Amino acid sequence: MQHKIKMALNEDVLRLPGDPLPEGCVLRLYSMRMCPYAQRARLVLAAKDIKYDRVNIDLNNKPNWFFDVNPNGEVPVIIHNGSHIYQSLVCAEYVEEAFPTPKLYNTDPVDRAWEKIYYGHWNSKGIPAFYSLMKAGCLEPEQTKRLTEHITVMENFLQKKKTPYFSGNKLGFADYMIWPWFERMPMLGEITGFQMTKEVFPNLMAWIDKMWQDKAAQECKIDSKLFVDHYSKYRTGKPDFTIGAQKDNIVHETLENLDGLRDPSTRFRQEKN
Repeated sequence: MQHKIKMALNEDVLRLPGDPLPEGCVLRLYSMRMCPYAQRARLVLAAKDIKYDRVNIDLNNKPNWFFDVNPNGEVPVIIHNGSHIYQSLVCAEYVEEAFPTPKLYNTDPVDRAWEKIYYGHWNSKGIPAFYSLMKAGCLEPEQTKRLTEHITVMENFLQKKKTPYFSGNKLGFADYMIWPWFERMPMLGEITGFQMTKEVFPNLMAWIDKMWQDKAAQECKIDSKLFVDHYSKYRTGKPDFTIGAQKDNIVHETLENLDGLRDPSTRFRQEKN
């Protein structure tokens, strides 16, 4: 049986942090449909079968009140029991700790430390390399080598661990923190020609196959065509953060780079004249 997506109301209609939650929802998640950072929190919520109210934010046209819940103006943001939580890893960790069943963290302190090393490396090295190659838009030699090197590090982590998942013999927190960018690898291939193969990355490719069998990964997956449409615009500096939604007045923003520096007119709170 296909797992039902636990969304409430229209996810592209703005709801304020203090607005009542729909019946049965325990928290509100401010997200953006294509955002891999917000997808981390979505994956953990889905893995725990938590019903929540998802609200997508047009990051080119943010309401001023959004800066009250995240002064950086970024997603994800979680509203729960009157508090607001932001930043990608912090939100995912909060969900794991606030809703501990089923447990996604490793219970062994050494294993838990290594989990942090795995997704810490991908966070600090792999993700910037991913976006640099995407921005190039082709198999630019230096950026291709850079990304390949960091994917190889992830391959070697799994090879040395000798388990199917970064979290061990069963899928866990570390896997969800790494997965969103590997879901996007086919999109990167469409834009640049970059490919991962079983011959070069046997452990990672086996991990990817197993991740696609996970109900949370299936629930949170994004249409591959929307990926290509979104990131083709994103890499050129004119992203449409409402892609896939029925919304008017789309604002096309010129990005300063692909690592989060935004045009001041959309990055910061707008003062009224």
